Amino acid sequence: MTAYYILFDNHEQAIRLHGTLHEAGLPTTISPTPRQASVCCGVSLMVPENEIERVRAYLADHSCIYKSVERVEQEFNARRDIYC
Repeated sequence: MTAYYILFDNHEQAIRLHGTLHEAGLPTTISPTPRQASVCCGVSLMVPENEIERVRAYLADHSCIYKSVERVEQEFNARRDIYC
């Protein structure tokens, strides 16, 4: 499974952007940052693969604060991968 994660310098940025994207109708899920993506604050936003281009466009058009957007190949484990 390909997943995209928006990474941040701190958790407050993640929570704020999650709300902003939700209000704009763009789906994201608050999740722990995968180790293979970065050693950032530990909180990231997971973006569905089919929505990443819309989210990237929104981030660029609205000068949103974030560290980076990372693509991660991973296996989904329904017993372990439970997010907010």
